[in-house]
Amino acid sequence: MSLRERQEALVRALVADGPAPDGFDPDEVAAAGAVCRHKRDAHAAHAEAPRRTGWLPRRG
Repeated sequence: MSLRERQEALVRALVADGPAPDGFDPDEVAAAGAVCRHKRDAHAAHAEAPRRTGWLPRRG
């Protein structure tokens, strides 16, 4: 299995409830995946919020 295929399997496990790839603890992957999905859903819920254009206040 190529690196690309292994990475795809890990991402699938994290964000789409796919099976944990070989060499990964299924419980840890499931826990990390729950966090990833929660963050994704939380950000999607705020998609209508205005986006920050800069980190520092602009000086006039």
